[in-house]
Amino acid sequence: MSKNIVRKIVSAALFILSIFFIWLIFSETSGSLGENKSFIYFGALFFSNLFLFVLTFTFQTEKIYIKTKYVNEEKDKESEKSNEKIRSETELKINNIISELERPQKDRKFSELILKAFAKEFYIVQGLVYVKDKNKFKVSATYAMYNNNKIHDFSEGEGISGQVAKSKKIKQISDIPDEYLQVVSGLGASSPKSLLFIPILSGNETVAVIEVAAFDKFPYDLEQFHSKLNILLAEKLKNTESDK
Repeated sequence: MSKNIVRKIVSAALFILSIFFIWLIFSETSGSLGENKSFIYFGALFFSNLFLFVLTFTFQTEKIYIKTKYVNEEKDKESEKSNEKIRSETELKINNIISELERPQKDRKFSELILKAFAKEFYIVQGLVYVKDKNKFKVSATYAMYNNNKIHDFSEGEGISGQVAKSKKIKQISDIPDEYLQVVSGLGASSPKSLLFIPILSGNETVAVIEVAAFDKFPYDLEQFHSKLNILLAEKLKNTESDK
């Protein structure tokens, strides 16, 4: 039981006891004072006692309210600082990816450079870039794909990648079951815990989908930087695909 509740119970009990003793006193003295004076004195003491009780109770409640408000404000400040720090870190990573992709690169497909940049900043363990070709999204580049499963093309709306292409919004899936996806590395076979799907838009059309996997969760605020990343990727992918 909290101190606040105990304080309230004790205050109420003392108030009831004080009223009881006041009544006993005036019951004994009512004959000598007269009935009218006894009730006047009793009423005065009763309401004085009630006023003191309410004042004390309100004061304690106000103290608790102020303390609670202060604690909540401090928590909000800490949360805001934490969110701002995360946002700054995410923005830095996105800016680094953009800077990396803006550099002239020779003998490398742009879609491969995308996955390389993501691996550097977000420590991805697997990745795919699908580029739209007519009505199908086809694999343009892969990263650390060592399993023997065939990678299938998809249409808009088919599977998770297809749904992302249709919704045109970033999607993150965390806490993936161990059997969902296997990543093979020099350390053995293990499973990533987060998948990230990023649609690349040209106008109102999804022209590519990036799918990457990592052992740690991706930043929750990535969607805030989607448009910034999208502008560069859409233009570059469009140019590289048209050069084929």
